[in-house]
Amino acid sequence: AARRAPQLAATLYGASAAEDERPAGAWHAEWEPLRDLLRLVGGAARDAAELTEGLRVHPDAMRRNLDLTGGLVLSEWLTASLTPVLGRARAKELLTETARRARAEGRPLVELLADEPEMRDVDLDALTDPVRCAGSAGVLTDRALERR
Repeated sequence: AARRAPQLAATLYGASAAEDERPAGAWHAEWEPLRDLLRLVGGAARDAAELTEGLRVHPDAMRRNLDLTGGLVLSEWLTASLTPVLGRARAKELLTETARRARAEGRPLVELLADEPEMRDVDLDALTDPVRCAGSAGVLTDRALERR
């Protein structure tokens, strides 16, 4: 559905650019893609509902799985967070090198970052807490569950 929908929407968009209000013939191009698009969206919504129906959250298991990465799962978030402090190029360079070392040495990413002189004034505990890296996910999830 996700792969087909953009092309169907493009067909609908193209058909809407008619030279008159709704000239004979041009609007016929909308019928099939509109039906297909509605079928795809309906099917995707049905499948999503079925997939999430039995979903159970196990926070302890989630935390254990996050910790298995030694903080590497946060490297992109850290790069973005450190860009205002270090500049984009330096933040990317630092995280790429530190992540490589963390993996090679089997050490946590935050431990290696803490050794970097540039990180002295940075609150690494806050930046490396996966819960804080979730952005608006919690609020959006709560809002979606309230509607149910």
